[in-house]
Amino acid sequence: MPFPDDFPDECLYHPERWYLHDVLELDAAAGRVVGLLDTTQLDRWTLHQRPWPGHPAHVPGAVIVQITATLGNLHAVYCLGLRLTEGWVGFGTHLKKARFGRLGTIGPPVTATLDAVRARQIRGVWFTDYRFTFEQEGEVIYTSEQTAAWTRSDHRGPAPS
Repeated sequence: MPFPDDFPDECLYHPERWYLHDVLELDAAAGRVVGLLDTTQLDRWTLHQRPWPGHPAHVPGAVIVQITATLGNLHAVYCLGLRLTEGWVGFGTHLKKARFGRLGTIGPPVTATLDAVRARQIRGVWFTDYRFTFEQEGEVIYTSEQTAAWTRSDHRGPAPS
């Protein structure tokens, strides 16, 4: 399924920085978001990787971490109802147990999964704990546990230009 039509207005990042190319699952009841990364669309990143014996072009770790932000943004908006146009903004606070299990190669797609472990509101701030799993060709290439905090700003409406 494509991204929700209003996601460009509800995301903290421009679409070219989502790095996901499709939403495969958006299940508010289960607290699960699954997206698809087309690894052949990373030219801007892979063109800057120097060819070196034993170091093939691959999915950069920075892209993987940015995808966790996109998934977290999708979860906040469509599972928790924390819309940016209603003033909500989020920040990653902790990245724990990050592990790159194997190199993500260029060519096969990567399935990126967010499972919300816990979401709680404390003094008006939402804290969310996530478990991420990224797979390529049936093998895990990345896992992590991360926390984000969502707080409300005074801004309402679309992002300022």
